[in-house]
Amino acid sequence: MGTNPGVRKAHYQTGANDGGSGTAWFRKKSLAPTPSGPRLDPRACSESLPLLDSSVLDRLRAELDDDEGVWSVFVQDFVAHLPARTEKLRLALTTADLVGARNAVLSLKTSSQMVGAENLAGLALDLEHSLRAAARNDDPEVALPRLAADYLIRIGQSADQTAYLLNRLLHQRRGGA
Repeated sequence: MGTNPGVRKAHYQTGANDGGSGTAWFRKKSLAPTPSGPRLDPRACSESLPLLDSSVLDRLRAELDDDEGVWSVFVQDFVAHLPARTEKLRLALTTADLVGARNAVLSLKTSSQMVGAENLAGLALDLEHSLRAAARNDDPEVALPRLAADYLIRIGQSADQTAYLLNRLLHQRRGGA
């Protein structure tokens, strides 16, 4: 399969039962040397991913036997829990809690994938890889606050924009203009 040299294909599971058929395109990660090794550029993936993939939401609705009520509650719950998920991630990164950061980023990534929040899931995936590299190569007391500085603003912006789009979609589905 031929792709542009600056692009690589990455798969991640977007639904509970689709066997990982969801596909996202990411640009190759920019590597900037640091004293402890290369760092991933948190902007590399998010610039190429849409905020929302409506096909994931359509697939979710189909898996729920087209039950609009259950689908709406699922999406509402994602939006309602998003601030707490991003806050847990912020707290874990800024206090150098490696286990807490791993748990928080996994929660953010998987929940984002389930509603098709590709940009947010991509940022979380990149942060997850950076956390793994930091755990191997760096002192968490230094690395995690640095990752907070690299990722949290973009994650917050993506979360806010995604929540806005999902709320607008929910409003439209209820018959609002």
